[in-house]
Amino acid sequence: MGGNPAKAIRARFAPDDVARLRRAAWWDWPVGLVTENVRTIMAGTPAEIEAIAERERLTISVE
Repeated sequence: MGGNPAKAIRARFAPDDVARLRRAAWWDWPVGLVTENVRTIMAGTPAEIEAIAERERLTISVE
C-alpha cells in the first residue's frame, strides 16, 4: 500500500500462497507450536507452513 489515499501497489504473495497462509492461520497456533516452527514461519514457504498446519490438524476452511 502507498499514497494518500492509500492504494495497492503490489502483492507480497501470489494468490495461491495467500490461500495457503490463510488456511494454515499460523497466528492462531498454540504458542509452543509457533516457537517450535519459528524458523519456518519466518523464512519458510507458505507450502511448508501449510504442511505443518495439516500435520497438526490445524487447517481452517477459507472462503
